[in-house]
Amino acid sequence: METNVILLIALVVCILIYNYVGLYISRKHGAKIPWWPSIVKSKDYTFYLIYIFYIALLVNAIISILEEKYIFLLALPGFILILLSICINFVARRDLARYWTLFSTTEKEQKLVKTGIYAKVRHPIYLSGLILSLGFTLIAGNLYGLLFFILSLVAFVTRIKKEERELITKFGEEYKEYAKETSLLVPKIKGK
Repeated sequence: METNVILLIALVVCILIYNYVGLYISRKHGAKIPWWPSIVKSKDYTFYLIYIFYIALLVNAIISILEEKYIFLLALPGFILILLSICINFVARRDLARYWTLFSTTEKEQKLVKTGIYAKVRHPIYLSGLILSLGFTLIAGNLYGLLFFILSLVAFVTRIKKEERELITKFGEEYKEYAKETSLLVPKIKGK
């Protein structure tokens, strides 16, 4: 089997695992999974931005593989990053359980989760999305991928800022204190 066919199959499998395992875990723990009509009605522009660049990065990676324009020495670490993003997404969804929501809003019965992976970073699902996007970028190995990644980064930052405001509104001082103690995206490395 040709290398590009193997890479394409691996990419499709990774995407299916990333998306459906995350949704399965969230649903298993009682999170409400919205359908497209409610997603469109939400008018959550940050979701649209992230999703558009996610699709652009994925399509760019697929085209690079199909046209055999990828750089194998970049594609390999790209797949490793995608596998890492799958693991982070799985753990974050499991730890957030029923409080996961697709939108950058909070629910009435929402609790502030500060345990598990959320004891290390406040937004591990967004971290997994950024790592996934970087993986796509490396697989594509072109300037379009870099451009889409930068735009994706801007979309994620916009989304995180919006969600941070929502969480401060909902949880007040408790969230502010949690934010002081916990990194936004990258876990703090504690020395001796």
